[in-house]
Amino acid sequence: MEISMFEERTIETKKKLIKLLFFRLSEQVAIAPVDIEITITETLKHNWGIRGTTGDELNLNYQVQV
Repeated sequence: MEISMFEERTIETKKKLIKLLFFRLSEQVAIAPVDIEITITETLKHNWGIRGTTGDELNLNYQVQV
């Protein structure tokens, strides 16, 4: 599984996400954690193109502070 996200999330938040994905995939679709690989790729906001603009110019109308 590959996850792409903007930069700036804490190490703790990324670890929680990974552990939650292992748990949910195991519980809900019976895939054992030993059979799952998760990679998080963080990208600088200005390297994203989203909703017709670049990520650093995107107005999300909310703060991402996790």
